[in-house]
Amino acid sequence: MNHIRQALLSARRPVRPTSLALLRCRRTFSYTSRLQASENEDTFLSQFKNTSIFGKLADKPDALMALRDFAELIKAQGIDANTPPSTFQMMKLAANSEFREAAQKVVSELQKAGVDLTSQDTIQELMGLSKKAGGN
Repeated sequence: MNHIRQALLSARRPVRPTSLALLRCRRTFSYTSRLQASENEDTFLSQFKNTSIFGKLADKPDALMALRDFAELIKAQGIDANTPPSTFQMMKLAANSEFREAAQKVVSELQKAGVDLTSQDTIQELMGLSKKAGGN
């Protein structure tokens, strides 16, 4: 009777596989290496670094900071620097007081750095940059 009782008890207990059985049925996981996050440098910015305007600004940290803040503000407003803004986007920016203040700061810092924004050469250089960025 004892061995019947033991057979009944052993039937109720879950059977634990031996470690060798565990090794045979264990799944192996494969993985691929994680891609590192990287940002492509903005085409407008990379082209701007090759201009005479950038040469004048290279040693003027206040002007560079104003330009950086202005670019961040434009990105925050959802405007791509590589494509011209729509009429609606320009109206929206014109109504934004933060944008107007940042634009005034950029103009004043550029003037302090010796960049004449009314000069035909400067305008031509900036227009050439916008065409190259839009074409890429």
